[in-house]
Amino acid sequence: MKFKYKLEYSFLLFVRFIAIVLPLKISEWTGRRLGDIVWYIFPYRFQVMINNMDIVFPDKPYSEKLRIAHNVYRFYGMMVMQFFGQTKKKNQKILLENTRVKGIHYLNQALERGKGVILTALHYGNWEYLGTWMNLSGIKMSAIYKIMKNPLSDAFFLNLRLSFGDSMEMISTQNGMKAYQHALKNNRVLAVAIDQNAHDKGVKVKFFNNITSIAKGTAVLQFRTDASVMGVVPIYESGRLNITFFPVDLEKPETLNDQTISESIQKLLSYYEPVITTKPEQWMWFHKLWGKPLKKYKRSIWDTIRY
Repeated sequence: MKFKYKLEYSFLLFVRFIAIVLPLKISEWTGRRLGDIVWYIFPYRFQVMINNMDIVFPDKPYSEKLRIAHNVYRFYGMMVMQFFGQTKKKNQKILLENTRVKGIHYLNQALERGKGVILTALHYGNWEYLGTWMNLSGIKMSAIYKIMKNPLSDAFFLNLRLSFGDSMEMISTQNGMKAYQHALKNNRVLAVAIDQNAHDKGVKVKFFNNITSIAKGTAVLQFRTDASVMGVVPIYESGRLNITFFPVDLEKPETLNDQTISESIQKLLSYYEPVITTKPEQWMWFHKLWGKPLKKYKRSIWDTIRY
């Protein structure tokens, strides 16, 4: 096994140890400071973030985009510490007590049809807390994930996500559509992220008025299984997780082709554009959703300190 894999795994164990030892509030504060360190020293995919913001916020000045970017690092630093500290029973209790849920009746009504629910989401807010809350709440959910190159890290994250009850299962993308259909046939909630570039395997759609490629899975699964399609937004703010489930007005197409798939995905994405612009610091801007950065931005020391 590669040395870098062992080193990465050791770092994960160390961070998890810190997250478990510290009280939740201090752990969250530590996570935000880790985000500051990333911002100041090695800003991960900075060029991708700012170029994505050019598309979403064409009228915002560069200074405002820098401020948002810094807060993104802080938010995800905090989220890492929250995620790693979830095995602590006290933290699970705090999560359940401080979660506010809207629209759960839509999810219950959809499950009453007995055909499963395709629960669409973005890499937005604290989606890891969402999965934990659903697991602790006894909601039968199947989450799709991509196997990591590092087998130690892959097992680490997989075991962590499955350690809060027996209601959640993880389905690898290698298992494909048959596994997803099987989950829906068993009337489970299938969580599907719809904000990643699917490249040649996806369908072309407009997101924030710019062309990207999104996976066809949601539309194909709806056509094959007649499962209900819903959306969810898990915003974390002021120590609370605010979960909003909402129905999606997405009719099953009579025929399945690239045009009908594109129309379905396009309509689905329209629900999420205002979500991103409301609290932009909670969206994962690191994805090359619209391809490689087109413009090279310079970040001065003054920019780094000021924002």
